[in-house]
Formats: sequence, structure tokens, C-alpha cells
Amino acid sequence: MSLLLSIEGPIGAGKTSLTRILEREIGFKGFYELSFKNPYLSKFYNDIERYSFPIQIEFLASRFKQWKRIQNVNVDTVCDYFFYKDEIFARMNLKGEDFKLYRRIFNLMIEHIRPPDYVIYLSARPAVLLERIEKRGREYESPITLEYLMKLCSFYDEYLKDYRLSPVLILDVEGFDYVNNERDRMHIINEVRRFTGYYG
Repeated sequence: MSLLLSIEGPIGAGKTSLTRILEREIGFKGFYELSFKNPYLSKFYNDIERYSFPIQIEFLASRFKQWKRIQNVNVDTVCDYFFYKDEIFARMNLKGEDFKLYRRIFNLMIEHIRPPDYVIYLSARPAVLLERIEKRGREYESPITLEYLMKLCSFYDEYLKDYRLSPVLILDVEGFDYVNNERDRMHIINEVRRFTGYYG
């Protein structure tokens, strides 16, 4: 069976950048979340309460469709998210009956989901994440606040404490520039290789 590696972390952690590097340097087949195609994304951060449920259901359906394709490819794969992240955002943003309905749908879907073989979680302080978000300048991310990122990191931490479906490596990437610095890049690549036992 082919290897399936997920890169996970909060907004601004560097998931997509690392996925591209691992695809190029190690030889994984890369898959990338299509979050920008969510029609509610541009509205969500301006009115979280109003758009939490529709954006989450849209993400869940999109991630389920893509993950089904990812888990069935016959090559070693890296993707810049893992399916179970969807539940983290749902726990954080949904309440009451909305969350109950979400969980019913989510639980039906995970019966058809193969967990990743390995998860690498990219960690950084919320202030650093906000700085990176502001630097990359995506318009729909401009309303994101430090408070939102602090809350998100807290929910990630709580979720990962109980996650047992795959081995998880937590990488503190705050002081690393693996996009522009060759030494940092090789350090991260070697960490990934040691963790997964995969050398391409």
C-alpha cells in the first residue's frame, strides 16, 4: 500500500510550502486543498457566526470528495491538510443543533476515510502566524485576528492530544525559513525522513 502523509497546522503555518518542497525534493505526489474555491470564504471572517455552518459543510463535502481520490492513488502521497482537520474547525465554530447535524454527517463520512499513515503538525505562535498571513496578503484572510488564531491553536492542541489514528510529529517551524534557506529546508526534510522512514 502506498504511503499517505498529511501536513497540518493552523492558518499561516506553512503547510502548502512544505508540501511543495516534499513533492519536489523527496518525490511524493502532492495534493493541495482547494479551500480558495469555497464560495463562503470571502464572507466568513467578517461574519463568523452567520457563515460558520454553510462554510463548514462546503469544506466537509469538498474535503471528502478530494480525500477519497487521494486515498486511492497508487503512489506515495503528501497533502497539505488532513481530513480530520474539518472537525477541529467545526468544534471551534459550530454550536447546538448545527454542530449535532455536522457530527452526524461527519461520522457517516469517516466510515469511508483512510487516515493518513503519518501526520506532521507545523507549530508556531499565533503572533507569528498573523505576521505571515499579513505578509502573504490574501484579501479574504485580512479580517483574521490574533484572538481568532489563539483560539484556533488551542483547539488544534486539544484535538491532537486525543488523536490516535496516525503517528503525529509536531515541528516547531517558527524559527525556520525552509522556503528560502537551504539549511533550514534540509533540516525539515531530514526530520520528515526520520519520522516516516521514507527516503524516496
